Amino acid sequence: MAAAKKWFILILFQNTLFIWLRPCRGDKESDILKCLLDPEKYEKRLRPDSGGPPLIVNSTMYVVSLGPVSEVDMTFRLGLYFRQYWVDKRLVFKNDKPLVLSQDLLSELWLPDSFFQTETESYVHEVTKRNVFFRLHQNGSILMSMRVTVTSRCPMDLKYFPMDTQTCKLRVASWGYTADDMQYFWMKSDKNPIVLADDILLANFNVTNYTHSSWNRTLSTGEWSTLGASFEFGRNTLYFIIQMYIPSTLIVMVSWVSFWVGRASVPARAALGITTVLTLLTLISSTNANMPKISYMKAIDVYFAGCFMFVFASLIEFAAVCYLDKPRKPVKIRYPTPKDFQVLQRDDSIGSRGSLRHAMDYCTTNETHTSPFVKLKKLIKRRSQKKRHINVGAIDRFSRYFFPITFAGLCISYWVIYTTKTKAKANGSEH
Repeated sequence: MAAAKKWFILILFQNTLFIWLRPCRGDKESDILKCLLDPEKYEKRLRPDSGGPPLIVNSTMYVVSLGPVSEVDMTFRLGLYFRQYWVDKRLVFKNDKPLVLSQDLLSELWLPDSFFQTETESYVHEVTKRNVFFRLHQNGSILMSMRVTVTSRCPMDLKYFPMDTQTCKLRVASWGYTADDMQYFWMKSDKNPIVLADDILLANFNVTNYTHSSWNRTLSTGEWSTLGASFEFGRNTLYFIIQMYIPSTLIVMVSWVSFWVGRASVPARAALGITTVLTLLTLISSTNANMPKISYMKAIDVYFAGCFMFVFASLIEFAAVCYLDKPRKPVKIRYPTPKDFQVLQRDDSIGSRGSLRHAMDYCTTNETHTSPFVKLKKLIKRRSQKKRHINVGAIDRFSRYFFPITFAGLCISYWVIYTTKTKAKANGSEH
C-alpha cells in the first residue's frame, strides 16, 4: 500500500510538471497568448533564466536620419530603428508561424531595460500609434523594434575648425541589470549591425565612417555590459571657404586700394581704411556668434587674425604717410643788427656753432643789416631753409608690392600647415 501511494504521487508530480512545462498549443493565437501569459507559468518581474547565466541580448540599428550636428551644444541627433533580440524559454509555443503582438501586450511581458547612456534627450515616436512592434517566435526568441530619436552628447575638438573631423558616440546599456545578469552584443552576421539609410544627407558634414563595439564598463555600482556606436563626421569646407575665407581675403585686398589713392585724398583713404577694419570685425563677430565659447583659437580664428593684422597695418601705413607728408611751418629768419656785432666780436670765431646760436637769440626782423653781416646772413638763411627730405611716395610704392607678397605667403603657409595637420590627425584616429 505504501509503495502504491509513492508511485501515485510520483506520477501525479510528473503529469503536473509536464503540463506546466509543455509548450502552449492552440489553433487560435488568443488561446496561445492566454496560455503563455498564465500568471502561474510566467512571472514578468523576473528576467528569463533568472538565477542562471546572464541573458544575451543582441542588437542592431537602422539609422534613418542624422543631424543636425551642433557645435554650440556639442550634440548630434539621429533617428533610428533600435532592434533587440533575446530568448525567453518561458514563451515557447507550437504554431505554424510566429506571433506579432500588439504594443498593448508589452506591459504584460518582461522587456530589457535598455537606455542610451550618452543621451541628453530621446523619445519614441507615437504617430499614429506608439512605434514599437514585438515578434515572438516558436522557440521563444523575441524581436522587439522601436523607432527612437536620440539627441546625444558629442564632445568636439575645434582646433582645426572648419577643416576638422568629429567623432560622435552613442552608448547603450541596461539600467538595472549588471553584466552578471545581462550581456549586450551586436548581432553577428555577414552584414554590419549598424546600417545607414541611403538618403541620409547632412548640410555641413559627410559621414566618413561608422563603427560598433561592445565591452564591460566598471563603475562603482558594478560591471555593466555596454554597446557603442561611433559616427565620424568630416566637415564640408566649401561652405566656409565661400562664406568666410573668400570675403575676408577680399576685404584685405580692398584695403590695399589706398596705396594707389593720392596722398592728397585724405578723406577717401581714411574712409576706405576704417570701412575695411569695421567690415572684417563684423565678419569675425558673426562667425563666432554661432560657435561655442571656447578658450583656444580655432583654425579660422588664426586666419581672421592674419587678415585683421594686414587690414590694420594698411590703416597704420596711411596714418604714417599723412604724418610724414604734413607741410611744415616756415622758419622766420632773423638777421643781426649792428648792436649784435659787438656780441659777435667777443666770441672766438664768428662761424662757430655757439656764436651763431647766440647771435640768433639777439637778432630781430625789423631792423636792417649792414654789409659786414652779409656772409652771416647767407649762412643763417641756408641753415634755416635746410630740411630733412623724406620721399613719402616711396612708402606707398613699396607697400603696393610688400603687402600682397607677404599676404600670399601667409595664405600658402596657413593652408599647407593646417592641411598637413588635419590629415595627420585623421590618419592617427584611424589607427
